[in-house]
Amino acid sequence: MSKALAVAATAACLTLGLQATPASADSVCGKEVGGAILTKYNELGGEGGVLGCPTSGELTTPDGRGRYNTFDHGSIYWTATTGAHPVWGAIRDKWGAIGWEAGKLGYPVDDELTNPDGQGKRQQFEGGTVYWHPTRSNGAHPVWGRIGERWGQAQWEAGRYGYPISDEVQVPGAKGLSQMFEHGPIAWSPEETPNPQYAQARDLYLTPVSSTRDGGRQEAANLLPLGGDRGIVVVRGYIATDNNPVNDVIGNHRQWSTDPAAESKVTVAWDTESGRVGVYVEHSCVHAPGTSLDGCRDAKPLVRTQHAEVVQDDQTPQNEYWVVPTSGGGIKVSISAVNSFVDVPGYQYGDLGRINATFSISPHAYDDNNKAYTGFDVWTQKDKFPSWEVLRYPRLLDSASAPQAKWQGAVWQTHVSDLSAPQHTCSRYNPDSSDATLNCTG
Repeated sequence: MSKALAVAATAACLTLGLQATPASADSVCGKEVGGAILTKYNELGGEGGVLGCPTSGELTTPDGRGRYNTFDHGSIYWTATTGAHPVWGAIRDKWGAIGWEAGKLGYPVDDELTNPDGQGKRQQFEGGTVYWHPTRSNGAHPVWGRIGERWGQAQWEAGRYGYPISDEVQVPGAKGLSQMFEHGPIAWSPEETPNPQYAQARDLYLTPVSSTRDGGRQEAANLLPLGGDRGIVVVRGYIATDNNPVNDVIGNHRQWSTDPAAESKVTVAWDTESGRVGVYVEHSCVHAPGTSLDGCRDAKPLVRTQHAEVVQDDQTPQNEYWVVPTSGGGIKVSISAVNSFVDVPGYQYGDLGRINATFSISPHAYDDNNKAYTGFDVWTQKDKFPSWEVLRYPRLLDSASAPQAKWQGAVWQTHVSDLSAPQHTCSRYNPDSSDATLNCTG
């Protein structure tokens, strides 16, 4: 070979070598790392950093859109639209299990970030975000789509639901999806049917109170833990039937339930989706034409106090209530209500004094087949309240023909003598059913 040909061949080899290995590429631990991937790798500390040494040269993803290098402890992926981002640990394992960049998540669009709690991690991808916590999340789980939107509206992992503890799953026998979080599931179906009575209950019980005859309070939405997406639970205490001689005495609070004729003295409404609680003690009325007693008296002041947990028969001139969260995503509500007529001289029902009850309401056991809770367990300790009912108005209906209101528990008593009855303990530990009668002892 002539000297000229040898020089030409050498130049050709050098040219081919430069094309195969860009000028910006470095040899690290015997592997070539270049371009934006190299820049990101160096930002993370290079071979002495979290990723360690590369275990491959730069590779092209099967879709031809991206480039990546693998390392001892993770990978860095790059595309022209997303940039270069590392993926490692439990989040990388979950991403790989879903199909890497070819799966539903697509390419990473950000580096792994630490959550505000200082322990959890998250990483955003084109199709969703993967969350992980060392003790709370039961591994790493992606959140996306409509369920992700609802979770975000509830303030993500810092809100009522907490961290995801499962992946999104198809609900057996349905066209919907469900995902379990620390404090309850979030579900979605393309055939969701809104419940009109949920909206009616929300507007009736969870809107600001303007009437001076309503002793009403709204609790902040963050007071309670999540009750799950099961709609509004309403607890009502009242005189049950039109045959009762003091039917008009106790009050007629907002006059709406599955029994529109029921007249409530006390109503507590809990929106388990938002956590908001409305508490009301109604004014008292008596029908006595031609007498000074005829008409209604304004409700006594409504005060939030822990003293309401103590069953009492004194004449303290105020209504009291106490609402606290309980384990398992439930609430405990204590009510001590005084009849508005107790301070009216000569009034024959002034000795009704206080009518009291404490209710604990908690989600029934999670039904893994339906990926949902099926109602609430109810326990009450009551004194001098003739009738109680606990109803649920689901936010969404299982079908257009499904019941719009479901009984969770009830104690029905209808006589004046019940107002002086001894204390009772009542309970019901069952999912939804047509028989909501509480089992009472005492």
